[in-house]
Amino acid sequence: MLFGYAALALVMAQLPPLIPPSFPGLHAPGWYLIAVCAFGAGVLASARRAALGLCWPLLVVTLLQGFLVGDLIAMFCSWLVVPAFALLAGRLSARGRKALLAVHVVSAACWTGIAAVFVALSVVAMSTEKIQVAAVSYELMGMFDITLLPWANFATSLTGLALGLTTRWGLVTYHWVATKLAISVGVLVMAFGFLHDALESAAEQSARLAASGGAANQVTEASDVVFWGFGVALVSLVGALLLSLYKPGGKTPWGRRRTAGTRRATVAEVRAVADETVALTLRAPGGGALPGWSPGAHVDLVLPSGLVRQYSLYGDPEEKDAYRVAVLREPDGRGGSAEIHRLRPGARVGIRGPRNNFPLVAAPGYLFIAGGIGITPLLPMIRRVHRDGAPWRLVYRGRTLPGMAFAAALVREYGDRVTLLPSDTHARPHPRELFGDTPDGVAVYCCGPESLLAAVERAMPEHRPHGTLHTERFAARDRTGDGPGTEFEAQLASTGEVIRVPAGRGLLEAIREVDPGIDASCEDGVCGSCVTRVLAGVPDHRDSVLEAHERDRTDVIYPCVSRARGGRIVLDR
Repeated sequence: MLFGYAALALVMAQLPPLIPPSFPGLHAPGWYLIAVCAFGAGVLASARRAALGLCWPLLVVTLLQGFLVGDLIAMFCSWLVVPAFALLAGRLSARGRKALLAVHVVSAACWTGIAAVFVALSVVAMSTEKIQVAAVSYELMGMFDITLLPWANFATSLTGLALGLTTRWGLVTYHWVATKLAISVGVLVMAFGFLHDALESAAEQSARLAASGGAANQVTEASDVVFWGFGVALVSLVGALLLSLYKPGGKTPWGRRRTAGTRRATVAEVRAVADETVALTLRAPGGGALPGWSPGAHVDLVLPSGLVRQYSLYGDPEEKDAYRVAVLREPDGRGGSAEIHRLRPGARVGIRGPRNNFPLVAAPGYLFIAGGIGITPLLPMIRRVHRDGAPWRLVYRGRTLPGMAFAAALVREYGDRVTLLPSDTHARPHPRELFGDTPDGVAVYCCGPESLLAAVERAMPEHRPHGTLHTERFAARDRTGDGPGTEFEAQLASTGEVIRVPAGRGLLEAIREVDPGIDASCEDGVCGSCVTRVLAGVPDHRDSVLEAHERDRTDVIYPCVSRARGGRIVLDR
């Protein structure tokens, strides 16, 4: 995409602009600068941080070329730059997501307000008997049409695109998001297709009539087009705001297939990577690409016996035709790991996902803490941040060195950035040693047994209060103190049906009586597959997916273990 944009920029620098620009002398230099930035970002795409550093000036120059210089092609090319930028940026941190959402909300409110002003001015122009008043109204609308309106339109549309591509919402995963995108594009097409020309025609006619002493009712049908066009735009934008508030409709068919479908895979390779640990390479039957994923993602493996287990992907997201998982044999487990250790190349398994409840976020530095097989989701993260040039350290603890998967390879590749602490030869490190040389704002990623996670969660507030902790658990957190909860009602928004959930019964179990198709896998609050949007009410979060700072969220619930606070909760199902 970036190389294509660079080539387009070179072509546009040689061609005359479609419409006369505001600053003709900047037309060609602007396109040449865009070509340099786009080509540089494309070359550096594998070095994510450097590429992002060039995407910022690329976005700024594109916007200046489109809105300051007045180049229509550059204006619409911003719809290419923002997706490219967003895909490079990946999943945003909570702070980045909130900042982007705030810009989107403000720009959407401005766009809606400007549309309301246009409708009001068009009503004044159509209802007045004084041609001078009509002429001034259309003149103001014409001024806003080339100044405020494009900025509000593009700011709302582009921040919406960025939000969709850098969060779980996607662009076509949910009906309400896809509808908002269609509204944005539709209003944009309407504005550039005929509304701008109709407004110019009405303004010119009213100005001529005012100069010649004509009457306001002599303005032609262009005034009707302006009124009805901006009226439809205003109603559409208000509808988009309501969609954002209520989020109706649930997932699209594509979204359901993407998140819930089980696909077949073949075990291409099985190899030992540590004592009692094997690594599996999985490929699609007959070859071909598998769905993309990002560091921190996991998949559900549907084993030949029918057992379903969740495993983190440890390979390279750039490897499009294979998934790699590592599995520790658990002698006292429920049989899933033992069955996987018996698999041989050629065996068939099912795959659901991938899903990512443990995303890598942008940060000034990283501390990775692994316990045993908890190293697996951290491996692609380490590969990514090292490639980007970000500062990082890994502290890797296990029972014995021979039982620590990938330990030798990590030391060989990354040297003293890796600290191995097998418990049979090393004492548990003091938190001061863990957090001592990490920068403010450090992102701490921890995966391992509950005892390790609990120790890090206790130590963070004292030793690194300005950092952010991200955890992933092997098993559900201890919920013995949660209690059975009180009785409540759950309403399914799609049908209006109200389900009674008694104190001793789970929400997921109750939903399945009327909606057996709800996606669920571990049913223990760990995998995140049953995530459901909350439209009203307050969830009582009992899952192990949400981080501590996310447990006041009221927009999602994991019904396999969570409940509601209060008498009723409304679910987007």
